[in-house]
Amino acid sequence: MGKSKSKTTQLEPVSPISDKAEPKRPGTSGTENLLMTTTRNASVQYSKAQRAERAYRTKKHATLARANYNETKANFKDGFSHLWKGIKGAFSVLKAIPYLVGEKRENRRRVADAKARERDLERKKKLEERLAREAGDEEKEPETPAK
Repeated sequence: MGKSKSKTTQLEPVSPISDKAEPKRPGTSGTENLLMTTTRNASVQYSKAQRAERAYRTKKHATLARANYNETKANFKDGFSHLWKGIKGAFSVLKAIPYLVGEKRENRRRVADAKARERDLERKKKLEERLAREAGDEEKEPETPAK
């Protein structure tokens, strides 16, 4: 007979016994495979370490930020409280300005009165001394004989 015209090739069945006898070897050497596995594991560990470090830094900074936020909030609360007290105090001072001016005016008047009293006492003393001298001069004049 001749050649068959079908293009399908007949495969010979592989016996299961022959597969078990010769296991198929991997395409790469064991050393290269171990190296790739080690590299992959190191990369995974490095990624986990980076993630853990980032989480640690984030937690640390968040703790500091929370403390700063609470302190700042307390400072603003105190600041607004003091501002409110300052505004109330300023209005009370503005209302009391006439009394402050009056008190200063009264103090100046009291000091001026004390100085005026001192000047009056000095004038009175000088006047009395002059009158005493004049009275003494008048007494001396009649004692002299008149011609």
